[in-house]
Formats: sequence, C-alpha cells, structure tokens
Amino acid sequence: MMGRKIAWVTDSTASIDQEIRDHPDIYWVPLLVCINGEDYLDGVTLAPEELYPLLKKPENAITTSQPPPGAFAELYRKLAEDYDEVISIHLSSLLSGTYSSAVQAAGEAEIPVTVIDSLILSEPLTRIVKAAVRMHEKGMETEQIVAELESLKEKHHTYVLIGDLTRLHKSGRMTGTQYYLGSLLNIQPIIRIKSGSLSTEEKVRSEKKAFQYIAGQIKQGSQTHSIREIAVMFTSKRDKADRLHDTLAKEFPEIPVKLVPLCTTIGVHTGEDVAGVSWFQE
Repeated sequence: MMGRKIAWVTDSTASIDQEIRDHPDIYWVPLLVCINGEDYLDGVTLAPEELYPLLKKPENAITTSQPPPGAFAELYRKLAEDYDEVISIHLSSLLSGTYSSAVQAAGEAEIPVTVIDSLILSEPLTRIVKAAVRMHEKGMETEQIVAELESLKEKHHTYVLIGDLTRLHKSGRMTGTQYYLGSLLNIQPIIRIKSGSLSTEEKVRSEKKAFQYIAGQIKQGSQTHSIREIAVMFTSKRDKADRLHDTLAKEFPEIPVKLVPLCTTIGVHTGEDVAGVSWFQE
C-alpha cells in the first residue's frame, strides 16, 4: 500500500543547501527584510552580499518580519493539488512570528497541515527537516514523526559569537544589560539558543577562551552521546568562523566539521562579524 504523499515546508532561516533546493518535495517560504520602507524576500530578491554593505550605513533603516499568512496559504493551496498532507517546520516561535503565520494559514487550508515549532533556526532547523523526511521514507506515520521531532529538537546545542552586539540590541533580542556588558567592558558573550530563545551562556574576554569553552562543551557531550557532525555558521566576514572551524576540526578529527552560511534575515540581527556553531547530541 502506497504511503501518503507529504510536502515538507520550511522557511528561509533554514540553511537552504543544495539538497533542500533539489528535493522535489521540500518547499520554503522567505522571510521579509525591509530596507528603507521597501520589502525584499530573504534569499530570493536579497542576497547576503547585498545586505552587509547596507548595514554599515547607519542612515539605512533595516528590519525583518515574518511571511504573511497569505504567503503560506498560497503555497498550501498549490500543494493541495499534488499532495495528501503538509508538514510545515519553522524557526522558533520565540524569535519570529513565522510559526504563527503558518498556523493561521494551516487553519484555512484545503489539505491537512501539521505545523511544528522547531525551537531553533539555521542549520539545525535544516537538520530537523531532513530528519523528518528520512523518517517518512522509512514508513513512519505523521504522529510518529511529530513525536520524534519533539525529542530531537531538544538535542541540539547552538552557540553564537557576535563581534558587534549593536544590531542584536537594536532588534530587541538582547537586553540593555547584556549589550552594555559586552560593548563597554569588552566582554565577549557566548549566546546560546536553548528551548527556542536566546540567553547568555558564558562571558569571556577573548576569542580563544570562547573557542575553548565551545570545544569543552562538545567534548563533554561526546563522552555520553553520539555527535555525527558539527556545523560552523558564518555571515559575510568569515575570518572568525574559519578560525573556529579550524580549531574544532583539529580538536575533533573524528567528527566532520562543515561551514554553513547564515541567511540575510539572521544577518540583519547579528551583523557580519559572527560565528555560530551547532551540533546534535543523539
């Protein structure tokens, strides 16, 4: 008996790599980047190399917003023509209203739509989407897939090192206290994404100590769990990410370490001098 044909939907904050682009059943909806009153589609009509020169000019007003429910409704309507159901997996609802837009559209869709809050974004979101597709290919039912994802999405460890905290503070995703500690006291906060939100995990005074802290977390995790891959994420200035990549590749030769670009939406909030790292402890 042929299984139900499922369409998989995510958003542009995921790492839209070649595997995602080439997969016939995976679709993604772009978030919006508003520059001086004009909206651009993340990864479609605005590329990272176009964004970062604009961020350097303080006179430019640059913000982001979630896709409107209509963008999801239109996609779900098209998918209803060829699929039996949709599983829509999106970035953390605590960081964006994208999940809410998808839920609103799902309620009016002509096809069953299951919307999942990943509690994450970027490369680990991509990992969750790919894991869900593999589960379906193995014959798992939707209810089983959702249950497995609920467990998997709490197994990621994601840390971010940001050189300039100004944009994160302006966007309201970092408190004034965190911002002034980092900027005035020259403290490098290690930001963790856990249970869907940002928090300052540790405060160090040098890049070397930040790298050592992250390596220590990976080493600790690898003693009790399987870590199949480490992802190092970057924006336009890759120097810090390259150094972090080389440090981790040397420290953990048995674990593949890959470099992954961050999307323009994330870049608006982090600026260009950023390095992120993520892995799953399975």
